[in-house]
Amino acid sequence: MLEQSIAPFRVRNRVQAAPSLTVKSVEKVKSRSVLTYGRFDGFKTSHARMLAELSSLGTELIVGCATDAFCVQIGQTSKTPFEARRAILESCRYVSRVIALDSWEQQRTDIVNYNISVLAMRTDLNAQVGELDDIVQIVHLPSDTPHGKIKNIGKTA
Repeated sequence: MLEQSIAPFRVRNRVQAAPSLTVKSVEKVKSRSVLTYGRFDGFKTSHARMLAELSSLGTELIVGCATDAFCVQIGQTSKTPFEARRAILESCRYVSRVIALDSWEQQRTDIVNYNISVLAMRTDLNAQVGELDDIVQIVHLPSDTPHGKIKNIGKTA
């Protein structure tokens, strides 16, 4: 016959069995969205490192990926079609959302619509940033984007 096994310890009352859990007040985390734009043709590890660094600046990273039509408009060619580039960006764990970049004029609208706190742009694209520093903090990325060297030049919104 099988013997009943005795537990190595005894619980004397329910309080000892399941002590009440004290829930600490949870502070609300302020949402801070980061937006960047690019073509992301031939996605490389350097792109992933840059996106990882940018995602650490906020709670959400939104990437504007240049459409094929926009690439033609600005005189750049893409080896990879827009939908494939978009799918690659969406699969990157640092990216929260991918939006289409159809023109530079959509920046102010994107900042307002997506409640953006930080706009990250390459320094050679300063003309496209325009007068956005009144509504968003602008972070300038070096043109060659060496990692770990993101500079904060804009003012806090």
